[in-house]
Amino acid sequence: MQVSFTPSTVPLLLLAAYLLYRAKGKLLPVAMFMSVFQAASIVNIAAGNLQIGVQPTYVILLAALAARLAGRRPPKSRNWLPASTTSLLLTAFVAYAMVSAFVYPFLFKGVLISNSKFGFGIPLKWEVGHLNQLFYLVLSFALYLVAAYWTTPAELTKSINWFVGGILLASVIGFYQLLSIKTGLPFPKEILHSSPTYSMFEGYEIDGFPRMNSTFTEAAAAAFSLNVGFAIVLWRLLSRADSIRNLFYIAVIGMGLLLTVSTTGYICLVFLLVVAACRYFAPWKGGSDSFHARVLLLIPVCLVGLAFIGSPAAREPLVRLLHTVLLDKTTTLSYQQRTAWNHDALTTAADTHWLGAGWGVCRASSFIPTMIGNVGIPGSLLFVVFCAFLLRPALHLSKIKVTLHGAVIFALTALLLDLSVSAPELANPIIWLIFAIAAKFAAGRVAVPSRVLQPQPQLQRWEATA
Repeated sequence: MQVSFTPSTVPLLLLAAYLLYRAKGKLLPVAMFMSVFQAASIVNIAAGNLQIGVQPTYVILLAALAARLAGRRPPKSRNWLPASTTSLLLTAFVAYAMVSAFVYPFLFKGVLISNSKFGFGIPLKWEVGHLNQLFYLVLSFALYLVAAYWTTPAELTKSINWFVGGILLASVIGFYQLLSIKTGLPFPKEILHSSPTYSMFEGYEIDGFPRMNSTFTEAAAAAFSLNVGFAIVLWRLLSRADSIRNLFYIAVIGMGLLLTVSTTGYICLVFLLVVAACRYFAPWKGGSDSFHARVLLLIPVCLVGLAFIGSPAAREPLVRLLHTVLLDKTTTLSYQQRTAWNHDALTTAADTHWLGAGWGVCRASSFIPTMIGNVGIPGSLLFVVFCAFLLRPALHLSKIKVTLHGAVIFALTALLLDLSVSAPELANPIIWLIFAIAAKFAAGRVAVPSRVLQPQPQLQRWEATA
């Protein structure tokens, strides 16, 4: 086994150290901020075909897990524990995935599989490289355990806030990435794109439109995280008093999301805007803060609408962009190739009697075909039922009184939609943090002090006295 470091090791660890100082020693918020450096690795591990680039957020996560196990853990309040059913379902899913990774490649040896790392339409055999995705699944499940059982409400709220801060930073870096294309300014890709596990793409143009991936492995991965951050700040804009700040966040993250030129990102963006519009126009009994939030949101919407109607120069590029990203997508080679990958994964599932070829074996374009190809119907059902338990409160959205809960449910629907359309894996820390917080609220017995869930100044005062 070989262990090596990358040019990103020192600068990212220095950034993490500074953030740890600002977070007053709390590790989970730092890990969530650093999760936006998805294309960077601090440590590279290679053992034969197994090649893993350990992202900075997982290094911090391991430190957090070690600190929780070795040190003094936060007291467990019965009102802030996750629902036992959801945790058992998730544990069963992870356990089944682990067993499948070691058993099914031997049980279904010779079945044809497709994986961009190993080849397409090749016979299944045991490969150490299959454990790559299992490694990330176990680390991600550890994040769930840390967040669900050993983290205070204030630290969870700060983790969500800091994730949004990381998304803002990634958007700004993306703006600079596109500027570097046009002007020739240097872009530090040696630091930001240093993972050997995935192929990284620089900023480029697609049909004349600039496309950025910023700190992420590719534009679609950037769109995934930006959609989750966008959902959080959009919900807060319609629910909280600090509207000016959230409106600024929406503008920056929304611009970054548009610059990904990602079909999945745009589909999720439309979904988020439709849900927000329903909430916006629904009968509202809130106070003046909510009214101000609506007015602030209406102003830019009206300006964009007037520019679209009255200016052909603004309308024509937008129509052409819609054709490039959405309307004509099915005719592109990329769409046809990704569709073929999904079909290959489902064919593998059928050839394994719908039990799957083992976690990490198949890699389709979307998560659902990937999951069915890897863990078949049993594992897929466990995951679907788990998600159903998390989404139950969405059936009574009007009864959700805590801003954090509404924002998490909104973000959860966005990330599940993204997974269904094009994200092929669960190796993203924000997924598991959202799972953990949603599981806590799904217990139906949460009694979190309201001051914990107020805007940041109140949160800071609460932490000072906790």
